[in-house]
Amino acid sequence: MMKLTTQELEQKAKEIRRVCLELAKIAGSEGAHVGPALSFADIAAVLYFDAMTYKPEEPDWEERDRFILSKGHGVLGLYAPLIVQGMISREEMRTFNHDFTRLAGHPSGKGLKGIEHPAGSLGHGLSVSCGIAYDAKVNKKTYHTYVLLGDGENGEGSVWEAVMFAAEHGLDNLTAIVDANGYQYGGVVDKWDHWDNLAEKWKAFGWNVKIVDGHDIEELREALDKTKSKTNCPTCVIAKTIKGKGIAEAENNNNWHHIKLSETEYCTAMKELE
Repeated sequence: MMKLTTQELEQKAKEIRRVCLELAKIAGSEGAHVGPALSFADIAAVLYFDAMTYKPEEPDWEERDRFILSKGHGVLGLYAPLIVQGMISREEMRTFNHDFTRLAGHPSGKGLKGIEHPAGSLGHGLSVSCGIAYDAKVNKKTYHTYVLLGDGENGEGSVWEAVMFAAEHGLDNLTAIVDANGYQYGGVVDKWDHWDNLAEKWKAFGWNVKIVDGHDIEELREALDKTKSKTNCPTCVIAKTIKGKGIAEAENNNNWHHIKLSETEYCTAMKELE
């Protein structure tokens, strides 16, 4: 895949955000988790258009890098790059969150190419990713596994069980990315665990840890590029992000965690992303 410039990746991130809004509008009265998806659009752009090795035209290619979305409520940010890449058609996009759709409000798979694993309850994606990465190690496969978690999700005990497993088995083919947008459904994450404390915790368990601006394309590129170096331990990239990034009304506004977009809200937001 041809490498894109920083400016081109920024445009991809903007396109991903636009598709997220389109999906939310399609959801209609059901609403959608918009804020949690917008916060990692830049991360998704760098993953899908720079860092990850895969073939959109051959989604089952054995040597493809894997991406697991552990914070499944942010699924708009997973569907969007797949739509931009053409792995999900615009026609199917219009079925989002409707009856009998493959594009549910949390990733369910249902035979959908590009979705490596379903997600629902938080705290499980890292464990699944450990299994995938461990299998690759044992069978001498070269692909890399990425997993995206929310910062609030780090309150789940199962996350730390997986953190210990990955370090113990030297899974340097595994990268965890924490979308540290400072919010979870119940409020501000700062009240429980700020990102700098998270960094020290992951380090204490034996992980490489890098703290980056989750909206700085160059920082993300550099950090994710280095994760493929063989270091005998896994890497955690803590990305400081803004919930609802890119839409003035949505930024750091937890009312946009899950929202039914009005026509005015949709049109105003799309105009900001022109």
